[in-house]
Amino acid sequence: MATFTIRFRALLTMTNSEPVENGQLVVENGSIRDILYDTSKPIEGELIDLSDCLVLPGFVNAHCHLSLSILKRRIIRRKSFTDWVKSMTEENKVVSFESRVLAMHAHAKVMARSGVTALVDFLPQGDFTKEYASLPFRQTLLLEVLGFLPSSVEPIMKYLESTLNHELNDNGLVSYGLAPHAPYSVSPKLFQGVKRLSEKYNCPISCHLAEFPEELQFLQNGSGEMKDFLIELGVYDNYWVPPAKSPAQYLDSLGVLDSLVAVHLNLVGNDLDLLKSRKVKSVFCPQSTRWFGREKYMPVRDLLDLGMVVGLGTDSLASNESLNFLDELRAAEAMLADVSQEEILFMATRGGAETVGMDCGLIESGRPADLVGFRVQEGSINWHSIPFEPERSEVDFVMMNGEKMF
Repeated sequence: MATFTIRFRALLTMTNSEPVENGQLVVENGSIRDILYDTSKPIEGELIDLSDCLVLPGFVNAHCHLSLSILKRRIIRRKSFTDWVKSMTEENKVVSFESRVLAMHAHAKVMARSGVTALVDFLPQGDFTKEYASLPFRQTLLLEVLGFLPSSVEPIMKYLESTLNHELNDNGLVSYGLAPHAPYSVSPKLFQGVKRLSEKYNCPISCHLAEFPEELQFLQNGSGEMKDFLIELGVYDNYWVPPAKSPAQYLDSLGVLDSLVAVHLNLVGNDLDLLKSRKVKSVFCPQSTRWFGREKYMPVRDLLDLGMVVGLGTDSLASNESLNFLDELRAAEAMLADVSQEEILFMATRGGAETVGMDCGLIESGRPADLVGFRVQEGSINWHSIPFEPERSEVDFVMMNGEKMF
């Protein structure tokens, strides 16, 4: 790759430094080589003139189910979470693979135009791997794991290990991890097997955790809608003993909470100190949370005050109206009155990258040149407020791995 120079009006690096104004970036072989704090240095290679733009790291969508994009506006909001799952399952049965692929690519474009350069996605079993490989994102694909019956453990473990062995990235932009779906859908033995695989292959684990009241009821005494649903599906284990613990305490008792990426955490209760001690990372999905009408949701302020990693995600279009990440920023701002715009931008970039160990989300020497730009007006500006402006539906510039996307 060639060496080139980017001139900018302002730069947010996400390295805890103040905004840099009227400077230059030198990019070499797809990575940031230098940050220059004025424009007097000679231009190296081609000049990309963003002198009328705010530049910051590309956004990281830290939790998504892009393969469910075909379900946009096909799922009715329901008070019962299990009713919503049933509706989603039924709708999935009647759509073709081709339709799912078309929707997936269409909404990936929406994400890209809104500044997403990195994606963390729950990858379902099936033929989607090649489709993800063609997307314009740096990716961490988490192999989704579902299996509550003990008899399912061995075949699932064989599948996961085979996939981790063979789905090796060719271009350095795709890596893999594991996604045991939730405490109510994965057996204790399978959870522990997934944890062993993650240690063997040094890959991240992500799980929906403490998301809704039926989950807590099921873990406390084994009753309620979730048990009925598992029985209806024919996957309930009659020998399973309810742990009578919170979701976080339950996973900790299995030895799988350490370094987990926990998605949602709406009902985390009194487990914040436990989560911190186990170095749990979390992902907040504001629009999905709002779509469900959650009365309680992730205590982001408390997690940030504890110094914990928090990312931002869209979740799927089965519980969201849009995968536009600028909409997600604005929803986060509206829902988190005690969290600043600067902190939300950190969650949307560096925080998301840190949840799964991606080498992006900040701008410093040696990091990939994953960048977005917002055209701005002259004058005194609160730079952190630019991405939140309500009239913005797209970014004006996107670069990923040193290649200009638009």
